[in-house]
Amino acid sequence: MVKPNSAIPSHANEVATEGGTVTAGSKTDTFMRASGVPVHVPLSERVMTFDGDGNCVDGC
Repeated sequence: MVKPNSAIPSHANEVATEGGTVTAGSKTDTFMRASGVPVHVPLSERVMTFDGDGNCVDGC
């Protein structure tokens, strides 16, 4: 099985954020609460950079 150091969630056809925060009760919110690794939510016009260990080092 895949064992990532971090995750970037994406759920098709779901508005997962509003005003830069995760919408409570969304699939993304549920995934973030259940995940055993750091979760980085992609936001429009934000570029994130990660190191080889899955740590967000810029744009976090």
